[in-house]
Amino acid sequence: MRSSVTAAGLGIAAGGLGLRALVALGRVLTLADLPPHADPATAAAVYDTLSGALRGAAWGAVAAGLALALAAWLTGRVRRTPPADGTPRQAAPVAATPDPP
Repeated sequence: MRSSVTAAGLGIAAGGLGLRALVALGRVLTLADLPPHADPATAAAVYDTLSGALRGAAWGAVAAGLALALAAWLTGRVRRTPPADGTPRQAAPVAATPDPP
């Protein structure tokens, strides 16, 4: 289970990076397709203002995903403590299968 949580965290982080890359690509494509009479500096300022929250959410997803993956990975590195009464832990019994005839 720990490895799947780590993978989910890394997937969230990758999704955040992908979203950030798509926002940057959208900015380049939008500014490249302006009409001749439009001011590129103004269009860039408007695009940056409108996509600011989306860029912030993308970086938040990267940070949250990496934090989740790191926390899941670190929990596997912590040594388990033995039971308080000193008895060793035993594996669960395996169900017996009948012998074939």
